[in-house]
Amino acid sequence: MSVAAGREAPTRRRAPLSVAAARREMLTNVPRLATEEIEIDGNAANRVLAADVVAQVLLPPWDTSAMDGYAVVAKDVLKVPLRLPVVGEMAAGTPPGTVVIRSGSCAKVMTGAPLPDGADAVVPYEWTDQGATEVLILQTALHGNAVRSAGEDVSPGDPILSAGHRLRATDLAAVAASGLATIEVAKRPRVAVVTTGDEIRPPGGRLQPGQIYDTAGPALEALISAAGGELTLRLRVSDDPRLVEAALTEAAAASDVVVSVGGVSVGDHDHVRATLERLGRLRLWRVAMRPGRPIAFGELAGSVFLGLPGNPVSATVTFILFGAPCLLAMQGASQPEPATEPAELLHEVEKPEGLETFHRAVVRARAGKLPGVRLTGTQSSGATISLARANALLVLPAKGTRLKRGTVVKTIPL
Repeated sequence: MSVAAGREAPTRRRAPLSVAAARREMLTNVPRLATEEIEIDGNAANRVLAADVVAQVLLPPWDTSAMDGYAVVAKDVLKVPLRLPVVGEMAAGTPPGTVVIRSGSCAKVMTGAPLPDGADAVVPYEWTDQGATEVLILQTALHGNAVRSAGEDVSPGDPILSAGHRLRATDLAAVAASGLATIEVAKRPRVAVVTTGDEIRPPGGRLQPGQIYDTAGPALEALISAAGGELTLRLRVSDDPRLVEAALTEAAAASDVVVSVGGVSVGDHDHVRATLERLGRLRLWRVAMRPGRPIAFGELAGSVFLGLPGNPVSATVTFILFGAPCLLAMQGASQPEPATEPAELLHEVEKPEGLETFHRAVVRARAGKLPGVRLTGTQSSGATISLARANALLVLPAKGTRLKRGTVVKTIPL
């Protein structure tokens, strides 16, 4: 028996781990990536901050109008209607102090423009006759009406986002407003995907008898990108142990993470796990779940290795549960695990005893109640249509075989 085989024998005999335990072991054993400075633009979405974002400026930098209207002294418009002379106009981009008003006068002011000196309220256009040199004011505007005070958003030194935060598109406005030119983020994990199987062909080609399309590959590529990863190599290889070894070796040399699809079970043509045991290190194999029980995790030639099942739904679900969290943990994300939300079963659901189960489902909001959840159809691990129709994974606990209608369960939004 080889040294590698002797070392990994306990992994073979080990009982399947729970999903949480398997993910914990994976996240504990992935490395942290180096950091880099990037520009603040749309490409920053999905990147993970490596340093806190702290405001450098006062925002807004001066009292600003929140509406198009007339800047006034509030005590002047306590009794309406009344007419006031218009002594100037402030538009967005006009320097502060360009227009000054005193009691008994007003000035036009546009949304986002600095408030004229002396003004403390804005009367919206809709409350006036919109006069040019003189305006008829029809409604009272109290002190501070439609005014954004200087610094009400942020002041220098205010925290905006913390290290470990995964940037959303909705975060970028605040980051851009911080006054920084660049931000520090974790480098993107370089990921290679290797699909194994004599029968696998690229999507769209003409299939011969016994062949199928590579249906898991496109989904994995998109999920890798969404988790901040960068696809560096894409290989498809037949079930020849020498070709599998060559493909995995090439993939490890070109990436931080190797994701394989298929070949991790115990069939006569499953060579991926054996290759990992021989050339690298197998840390865990098999998880007590459905779909996706055969999963391999370890290291190969300095890269993280994640071996997924060959069925397309199993590969997609296991990447959501394990692959994406690994990529996010490598980037230092503070919350790499998938988020869950509660929902109420709308019908009875059966499952195998002892396996945590992840069904494809649709969650719908309900007025005054928890959202309702129902299955999208057959739960076969090859049924991609039910995955396309789903907006969530229904998470069912390992214990038990039947959950009644009305049971409150966890869901993972897709």
